[in-house]
Amino acid sequence: MVKLHQPTSRKRGRLGLSWQSLTLASMLLFSAFGGAIATKESKVDHTKVENAMDEKQPVKKFITSAYVYDHAGLTFSQRDAGHLDQMNYSFALIKDGKVSGAHWKSIKQFHAFIKANPHILPVLSVGGWGADGFSQAAFTQEGRRLFVDSSLELMEQYGFLGIDIDWEYPGSSAAGIASKPADKENFTLLLSDLRAGLNELTRKDGKERKLCIAVGGTVSATELIENLQVSELVDQINLMTYDMQASNLATHHTNLYPSGDVYDASVDTAVEAYVEAGIPREKIMIGCAFYGRVFSLKGTKGKGLYQPSRSPASNAYNYGKLQAVMAQGEYERHYDEEAQAPYLVKAGTFISYDDPDSIKAKAAYVREHELMGLMSWEYGGDPSGDLLSAMYEGLNQP
Repeated sequence: MVKLHQPTSRKRGRLGLSWQSLTLASMLLFSAFGGAIATKESKVDHTKVENAMDEKQPVKKFITSAYVYDHAGLTFSQRDAGHLDQMNYSFALIKDGKVSGAHWKSIKQFHAFIKANPHILPVLSVGGWGADGFSQAAFTQEGRRLFVDSSLELMEQYGFLGIDIDWEYPGSSAAGIASKPADKENFTLLLSDLRAGLNELTRKDGKERKLCIAVGGTVSATELIENLQVSELVDQINLMTYDMQASNLATHHTNLYPSGDVYDASVDTAVEAYVEAGIPREKIMIGCAFYGRVFSLKGTKGKGLYQPSRSPASNAYNYGKLQAVMAQGEYERHYDEEAQAPYLVKAGTFISYDDPDSIKAKAAYVREHELMGLMSWEYGGDPSGDLLSAMYEGLNQP
């Protein structure tokens, strides 16, 4: 059974923030049917009332999306097609100011899969960790024009009906990329120009185009973009709620809720931070990890969680490898009920990851808080399709 939590007021010790749960004010309806009040002069048509009550309210559609990392030998399973609404092909890069896919190795296979499954929305993802060129392109009007024109050209060439901008991160050179103090404002200008370009394509052929962005899954990441302005321009905001681990402790890296008072990064913490910053809930996608982060522990006693680690968990196992590791019986599996997150432990090693249970908990959270849906990094890490199936089934409960 999935354990549902409500957002709670927690002292965010590590991040120095305090959050208050958002409360929806109750709405007093003047009348359920057209504002009419029965009086001596006004009669209610009970047949119409009964018919209106019988009409089913439209069911909200939650989105299941997967990033697809381009590499040689990329394959797709038709088994997964029914569990997907959207796929983000990753990544186009910026070369000499232009968005390019010249380095792609498996775009033909992706195109064939989408052609066979036209219900899946194909999205072009630009950037990724360590991808340079955004700051330079966004800095001038001419640079933005070149970026937008080349993006639209690449979308048209391969039939993409959406674009996802994954700039990691405006104003930051953490990955060794160029950055400028004006990146935050220039990012908004870049998205505005891109939105205008997409709208022009739609005006010409009638096909809707989706504009998405990927953003950091931490409270501090909310300060890197102009949230209110950006939210008016984009259709979807992908919260990268993975790799949230601490640098010197064995912690969860993609947990739904904080656990204990040691470290408080979590999906819920990130969602509430973005909502408080002005992002509409209905545009938020939360991330699922199709991989685990591996920590080397300094000690060999205990369950591993929150023990000092020798490294910042730079090593990763995809879910296919984790399934093989678990089948060997060397690791002991634990499930943190408070965090709604699993982990594996053996002497000296701790692995934080997502599994079907934690993903269904995330899906229940999406439904409960009326977010847009779930996204995952990345499709190739789940060869069995178990995690993708859990995403879809969790979001589409009757």
